[in-house]
Amino acid sequence: MSNDARAETAAFQLLLNGKPLPTSLLAAVHSVEVSNEINVPGMFSFKFNMLSQKGNWQGADLDTFKPGDKVSIQMGIGQPKPLITAQIYSIDPHFDAYSVATVSGFDTMAKLRFGNHTKMFKERNENQIATEVAESSRVRIETPGSPVTLNACVWQRQQTNYRFLLSRCELLNYELVVNDMTVLFRPSAEGLSPVKSLAFPRDLKRVSLRLRVPTEGSTVQMLGFDPATNKVVSAQSNPNLVRARMGGSESGYDFIDAFPSAAITVTDPTLTTVEALQARANAEFMQNLNRFIEGDAELEGDPTLVAGVNIRLTGLSQRFDGIYYIRSSKHSYDDSTGYHTTLQLRRTGA
Repeated sequence: MSNDARAETAAFQLLLNGKPLPTSLLAAVHSVEVSNEINVPGMFSFKFNMLSQKGNWQGADLDTFKPGDKVSIQMGIGQPKPLITAQIYSIDPHFDAYSVATVSGFDTMAKLRFGNHTKMFKERNENQIATEVAESSRVRIETPGSPVTLNACVWQRQQTNYRFLLSRCELLNYELVVNDMTVLFRPSAEGLSPVKSLAFPRDLKRVSLRLRVPTEGSTVQMLGFDPATNKVVSAQSNPNLVRARMGGSESGYDFIDAFPSAAITVTDPTLTTVEALQARANAEFMQNLNRFIEGDAELEGDPTLVAGVNIRLTGLSQRFDGIYYIRSSKHSYDDSTGYHTTLQLRRTGA
């Protein structure tokens, strides 16, 4: 056991309320899984045997855990890295000849799902709205993006704070991710500098990709209404203001010259300024493009690869090599197969 009181194995470390698990219980843990996804609460689970190697009943281990306890998990060979800090939401024992229990839970984003709320936000930008909403659920939040104001008055009507924040994210191409115990309400990080380059087949066991022609959104015309002038106001998506190519030579929309026009018009009379319409048009442009290339990959366990970061793939082909955004990741360890990572990926250019 290390001096920093972390329970350690070759591939994972567990803390329960900041303290190590009892040695006997740690030895009984035979599988651990941590998953995270953009806009979805991160989840963990681990399984342990309630019978010792000698066949003795260890039912007291089951009462070590209770709902609300804090669990911290690190994974990785040699130098494990933090993957999740979360709370226990469920405990599922299964009693038979082997008697196994599963403990699972979610990170701090899940607190936004409790209850529903009705509230009016007046003269607030989107960062201010997100901050007020999160704080009402006792969730710490950061808003690193520049302030954007869509509406002078925004209503949350009988919605969970989670669903309400997701609806605001959709309007702006923003996303919710968790950093330790803090929720980030931020512009999509898709297309930023990659944290790592992975080559096939050297670094990747498997890569499966799907390229689909985008059928909507090559140009987005947003129409609103200004009550002060009693006139229609408009804005058009600007590809130069978004990261559409992700390091490639073309965006997905540049591949559709042989097809009919994919331009669309969207009307939202609640938007009254050109700035708001421009933000919505650019968001709509990117959200329709997000499905251009999607896929998944599998590799040996790597705790640096989590939802919300970009990676570079090489060794595939000229078109499919490039920057990919990690939409979700799953980190799994069990005694029989060891530690491995699976990724869900997407790319808007090529």
